[in-house]
Amino acid sequence: MVEPTLRPRPSSPSREALLQTAKASPEIASQHDKARWLALYADDAILEDPVGTPPSHRGRREGRFGDEVGRFYEAFIARSSIDMVAREDIVSDMHVFRVVDIHTANLKTGMKMVVPANLLYEIVVRGDGLAIRRMQAHWELNRMSRILMSQGMLGVRTIGVMNWSMLRAFGPQWLVRYFQASQHGVGRRGKDLLLRLASEVHGDARSCFAEDASVELPGGATASTSEFLEGCTSLELRDLLASGRTVSGLATIDWGARAREAGFIAELDSDAAHVARLRLFWEA
Repeated sequence: MVEPTLRPRPSSPSREALLQTAKASPEIASQHDKARWLALYADDAILEDPVGTPPSHRGRREGRFGDEVGRFYEAFIARSSIDMVAREDIVSDMHVFRVVDIHTANLKTGMKMVVPANLLYEIVVRGDGLAIRRMQAHWELNRMSRILMSQGMLGVRTIGVMNWSMLRAFGPQWLVRYFQASQHGVGRRGKDLLLRLASEVHGDARSCFAEDASVELPGGATASTSEFLEGCTSLELRDLLASGRTVSGLATIDWGARAREAGFIAELDSDAAHVARLRLFWEA
């Protein structure tokens, strides 16, 4: 197998600087300092939280709460306590992939929850510092909603408070799109597809990929599915979460004659029958 050619890596910020930039977002959010939290994000930043629901864009829909990113703060952060406990941090080029448990509580009702999540931060250089250009939070909205509903009147009251916060920040049309998106995801079918891909890496794994699927690797390389499978001698997946049309998690992978611990995000087709795009993140 010929390993895909990697683009030359320019000098980049240190691993610690990239990781600290990603960590700063939940840390400052927990302090409820909206101005400092917004300052972490680039002028063209996009937040997808959770992936599959309407994204929030910097600079769009300016109003009394700011732009969409400011509205996101009012809807999801202003009335919540947040404590993020990391289980794995992977810094790959200018990306930070974090596997975390988000300990959160609604400040109005006192309802507490632990939300498992896979977070991907895309970091850019801004002036003499760093900024977050994209944050993708992969967590299972339907699962969390079911947990809330199982908590009786406290859960119902908390859902009402959360819905009011979203309605107040984004308006009724956005709220309808949010609920619609929560009902359309790859779910269990998507996870089963990824587990089948891993189990059949020496067999019929090619059938798990769409015809024109791509595999994106650290260092800017893109491999065809044939190249990827030819070089992959072992693949184990864990911590799988289905969010929208994606499945994400951690992987132990032997590829290109090297063993690696990696994060991954698989984007699936609308039927959750094939992987359309597979992104892998590992440390150099």
